[in-house]
Amino acid sequence: MCYYPIKEVLHMDNKLREIRLDIGMPIAELARRAKTSRQTIHAIENKSRKSISGSLMFRIADALKRDEREIFFDHHVTHVEQSA
Repeated sequence: MCYYPIKEVLHMDNKLREIRLDIGMPIAELARRAKTSRQTIHAIENKSRKSISGSLMFRIADALKRDEREIFFDHHVTHVEQSA
């Protein structure tokens, strides 16, 4: 899925909640599949989390069977830090 190495994305908008609800996946199931907590998913959906690691972004995209760009990059992103 990933075409470029991403270490962290800061200050982003996302379509995570919209996509998760469209496919009918409960937040707990997404958290389990993405190997993270429900609280983390909730914080990303509510935009209270200020950044997200590249690895978590890709695990979420994989769990939803979507491209990470569809979820995280269709909106304004103010800073992307690429891995060296």
